[in-house]
Amino acid sequence: MSEAPDQKERRMVKQAWPRAGEIVLLVIAAFCALVLLTQDFGLVTRFFYSPLAIILLIVVFVEYLIIKGGDRSRLYLIEIERMREREQEQVVRMRRALEELDRLRAAVTPSGQPASSDPPATNIEEGLKRVEHFLRPDARE
Repeated sequence: MSEAPDQKERRMVKQAWPRAGEIVLLVIAAFCALVLLTQDFGLVTRFFYSPLAIILLIVVFVEYLIIKGGDRSRLYLIEIERMREREQEQVVRMRRALEELDRLRAAVTPSGQPASSDPPATNIEEGLKRVEHFLRPDARE
């Protein structure tokens, strides 16, 4: 089963970003490297609880929220566009069904019998099947 190009691009972008487990491992590795470089465990841990580190953490968190909000807004806009397209398709199907019903109504006399000059009742049944197909496009014949 082949994927759409848009899905492939999204999957490639997802693979480019490190996963949460990889980020945790990178942070631990950076912490260990800092301890080895400074030779002072207390200095490194004090840095993590310093006001500068807390400010950086807050800035990163706010930036994360902004980026996530932008992604969700984009996804919502895409979903709204898909819903519009589905609604337009449904309106077209309803119009076709109404046109077919009008044609069938013209083919039948008020008594409910086919008019003598019109095609036989089998055409009316075929017309009803077409109407059903317009209203339920996934229906099997």
